[in-house]
Amino acid sequence: MMSINRVAPGILFFLTLLAGSRYTDAQVIHPEAGFLFDDAEVPRIDLTISQSNLQSLYADPESNSEYYAVFNFTRAESTVGPLDVGLRFRGDTIRNKQKKSFRISFNSFDSDDNLYGIEKMDLNAEVNDPSLVRSKLAWDLFRYLGVPASRSNHVLLYINNSFYGVYLNTEHIDEKFVKSRFDNNDGNLYRNLWPADLAYLGTAQSAYKYEYEGRRAYALRTNEDWDDYIDLAQFITSLDQYSGEQLKDELEKLINVQQYLKVMAVDVMSGNWDGYSGDKNNFYLYHDQVSGRFEYIPYNLENSYGIDFRGEDWSSRSIYSWNLDLRPLYEKILGVEEYKAQYTMYIKQLAAYSASSILGEKLTRWNLQISDYVAQDPFYSLDWGYTFTDFQGAMTSAWGQHVDYGVQEFMLARATSALAECIDVDAFPLFSYVKVEPRSDRIDLAWTAEDDESGFTTTLHYRIDQGSWNTVLKDSPTEIDPVSGHFSYRDTIRPQADSAEVELYFTIVDQGGQENRFPDTSMVISYPLISGPLYINEFSASNQSTKMDEFGEYEDWMEVFNASDEEVWLASYFLSDNMGSPGKYRFPELYLKPGGFYLVWLDDDEDQGVNHAPFKISKDGEELRLSKMPSSGFHLVDSVKFGPQQSDISMGRLVDGDPEWILFPSPTPGYSNLSTSVDDISLLEKPLGVYPNPVSEGLLYFNKRVSGVIYNLMGQRMIELEDAEYAGIPMLGAGVYIFRSIKGESVRFIVSR
Repeated sequence: MMSINRVAPGILFFLTLLAGSRYTDAQVIHPEAGFLFDDAEVPRIDLTISQSNLQSLYADPESNSEYYAVFNFTRAESTVGPLDVGLRFRGDTIRNKQKKSFRISFNSFDSDDNLYGIEKMDLNAEVNDPSLVRSKLAWDLFRYLGVPASRSNHVLLYINNSFYGVYLNTEHIDEKFVKSRFDNNDGNLYRNLWPADLAYLGTAQSAYKYEYEGRRAYALRTNEDWDDYIDLAQFITSLDQYSGEQLKDELEKLINVQQYLKVMAVDVMSGNWDGYSGDKNNFYLYHDQVSGRFEYIPYNLENSYGIDFRGEDWSSRSIYSWNLDLRPLYEKILGVEEYKAQYTMYIKQLAAYSASSILGEKLTRWNLQISDYVAQDPFYSLDWGYTFTDFQGAMTSAWGQHVDYGVQEFMLARATSALAECIDVDAFPLFSYVKVEPRSDRIDLAWTAEDDESGFTTTLHYRIDQGSWNTVLKDSPTEIDPVSGHFSYRDTIRPQADSAEVELYFTIVDQGGQENRFPDTSMVISYPLISGPLYINEFSASNQSTKMDEFGEYEDWMEVFNASDEEVWLASYFLSDNMGSPGKYRFPELYLKPGGFYLVWLDDDEDQGVNHAPFKISKDGEELRLSKMPSSGFHLVDSVKFGPQQSDISMGRLVDGDPEWILFPSPTPGYSNLSTSVDDISLLEKPLGVYPNPVSEGLLYFNKRVSGVIYNLMGQRMIELEDAEYAGIPMLGAGVYIFRSIKGESVRFIVSR
């Protein structure tokens, strides 16, 4: 009869099931300009690079190879640097110009390095624009409407103390950018270049991995190793299959439509034809892991405000049919009357802003700030033959060739034409952000409400277990966005029972009595939150002598348990010690059999193999989260939050996969919590062994039948075995190898040649 030693939970431990640990942001975050992007003056950037490296850089402008350089950033009397950076060219057609754009990487030599929270800096030459302000003006419009857009400012670039001209310092879009805007960055971030038209190519995710001129049209910029395009395929499929009100119901689950309406309006009012709507090019999509929806992020805005290479007059082109050919997202959104009215509202807002003294003063200031430096810019005239006189007239007059309008001339023409075409409709008020974040004991709610007039009201509606509806009227916002002025609200719902169903929705009513609702039906959140079939089954946050890993080290560990009656593909699951960053560790590409266990070492040493996580957990208390793949929004599968732990006493479920947790003075890593201790397990089962060892040729034999993987010391998978008694070694070179069974047993062996 088995002896089972257990200790009931006590003051050493507390446990909850969680869906996250941070409080939801109600709106996109707009970071302040800060030291790097403040446009009150024109700072100076100095790069020092060896002459041979500089020559190599210019000898192959298409290369993305980085060259070592030393970076200094000077603003007024304050200098940051010297910093070691990687330097290369950036962009596409700009690489063939004489005035090129640069990318400066602060994390090239240490992956943790950054400068004021950014890892890379983009210095854009803006060669198509004689005014050098068009991109900055368009970025300003996006931020004015509350769209997540890059910060920017003009800078002076010096290389080896030689003046290289005036550049636009533009915030690089990467995982740091999305983290700063949405407070999460584990979702898929796609950079989309021509011909990324979001047209339907089938339901299979592989259809959207196609390449054009050697690069993907839809290119992952996060989670590249996982190469998971399911979320993009689902979004484009829904966009193709639905229209009208059905589209409204389905699409709002997948993308923040209201924010994209703003993007449509800015593109049209700025004449930015080089984005999605105009040229199926230059935009990002980020899958927000809290809201579960895509967010559209604009990118590259130089070809705007009267610059044209398509033979179109973008100042007078219809605001309701602005695309030149198929753009499903733009077209189908305008097919919904409510969306069309809201889009028109934004067009009117931008027309008024474009005519405002506030924007006029900004344009004048930017022009004056860079004027003296443009006169000295040695590259300004090289590509198009611009003169300083052209710069002085660029705000009000066309230059000719590809520049059809002066900046302010285009603004006036576009506003006049757009307002003449705007439909006469009072747009419904809307929600530009809604985030609902379930937790173990509550639901955190945050939303941003907008209307073209003040005086609207917004209400939260909810009920628990089909009971009576509760309403919470919000008289005043929780916060006001200092950039866009939008109102944001927060609240919390607390179910009283461990098992409950919460149904909720939001409404907004404008002064005229028009009401909008999000979602059109209701959101339903069911407790408990755990969905299985995998469970965090047991863990140790202070393993001093219980079990060694295959390298003879006592490391912290955790095990997952497959509670289902089917095999589970482990590679679809992720583990983390941070609720706000759920994708830290991806399980290996293995099937876990029904009732099976998989052991992961929490040692921050992933180089030791696929079952070693890139993080540790703390003896003083922490949390663990088990999630599904990023395309599902890192959907919560299981999580635990624990307090202080004792050495060599693990925590686990009393019965594998069941809710009750207890302390284990005799841990059972990799085995059932109803089995004996790890020491007794080793007596019941023959230890794993191999022979001959060293082995020089032929076969490597095991002393029992095994399933698992042979790895080299770099953690690379060399041979997979299933229910085998031996392994052929011809493909293995001389060296040390590790066989790891699916039960967690490991053995080293040497191949000698």
